Amino acid sequence: MSFFSLKSTACFLGLLAVMGCANATPVLTCRVTYADETHVIEVKPTDDIYNVVPIDIAGRFTFKAVMVAKRDTIDYVKLYVYFQQRRKDIPIHLASYFPPFALSAKPSVLTPLNYLYAGDAERGLQYQCSLRKVTP
Repeated sequence: MSFFSLKSTACFLGLLAVMGCANATPVLTCRVTYADETHVIEVKPTDDIYNVVPIDIAGRFTFKAVMVAKRDTIDYVKLYVYFQQRRKDIPIHLASYFPPFALSAKPSVLTPLNYLYAGDAERGLQYQCSLRKVTP
């Protein structure tokens, strides 16, 4: 095989790799556990944080994960936890994450394992989130 054939093949493979990366979508996956029940929450990028629906966790907590991104570049990730009460939910936790983010097809841990406690009975919730990219 000639040098030019090898170079053309390498350029073509490089172009395919770049095209695959451009079509990759970041996905945020959070595992939220309360009272021995684990919820797996997957979040895709949004540009409207106010339309992200919070997730009810057993009528005790509310978990909201927001990932703001343009194309395949994540601007930031924000994670909110609220303790539910009769009148209104009380915010107990906000975590913000900013670039650079490690994105690959294999999940990479974004947050530590967080332990949150709230209310008179000190009810406990745990969560941990990871990032990965998904190609269509």
